[in-house]
Amino acid sequence: MKRILPCILALLAAPAWAGPADQRFQRELHGIKGPEDQRRRMPAREFPWSAMGRLNNGQGGHCSATLIGPRLVATAAHCLWNDRTQRPMPASAFTFVAGYDRGEFLRASKIIAIHPAAGWIFTTEQQELASRANDWAVLELAEPVGDDIGWIATAVPKAGMTVAVAGYGKDKAFVPLAHVGCHLTQQPMAGVLFHDCDAVQGESGGPVLAWVDGGLRLVAINVAVIPSRGELGVAAAVTPLAALAARMGAASSTRAGPLSEPATLDLGAALIH
Repeated sequence: MKRILPCILALLAAPAWAGPADQRFQRELHGIKGPEDQRRRMPAREFPWSAMGRLNNGQGGHCSATLIGPRLVATAAHCLWNDRTQRPMPASAFTFVAGYDRGEFLRASKIIAIHPAAGWIFTTEQQELASRANDWAVLELAEPVGDDIGWIATAVPKAGMTVAVAGYGKDKAFVPLAHVGCHLTQQPMAGVLFHDCDAVQGESGGPVLAWVDGGLRLVAINVAVIPSRGELGVAAAVTPLAALAARMGAASSTRAGPLSEPATLDLGAALIH
């Protein structure tokens, strides 16, 4: 079975890459599928991008995460790992920052509890593809950030869906990016989906969004890339995450909050094909 390279926690600093260092950085930046990067900068204050945020870990790294209720966010389980201590980080290490753009943001909250998938194994070793079905976690916020920002409800993913994958990438860590109009290409096994969207390190934990039953929904969590297969993207279906989140108070329908601005991009039109 193929092994995959997880999207690692990205470096938050923005060094002046030049010459050999720049070439090395580009070689290490996995997830761009073709000659042109299809990710585009999104307005951080506009919904749904405002409901996505940076999950800062207090160790100089970050992942991406999405509001799914007033006090709940969804992210990737591997984002909770500390390479230095070789242990999962405590909830107190994390801060969720909604609508972040170059130092400005809409709301922020500390994390007070983390709930990784029961089947996820924290380890430094690369794991088999099937393990990525458990590469998700629900985090509880200290503050009801979703009341002001809004949230995105979940739905069951299907291969063939037109989607948008968003996050805060390693190369452009201070602005929200999204590849809109790419696809869930295949479901090779239960809970695991492949996608052809451009997404790099730091965008781990970010949302895979689709238009379902007339509304925007979170259908998967972006978790990994397989460089040996043309930088193929890997996502964890939200189905088991949604079951846990529902018991914890996750929303059953998507809504924008009063601090979020209306979207200038018609996602309904962009995601229905």
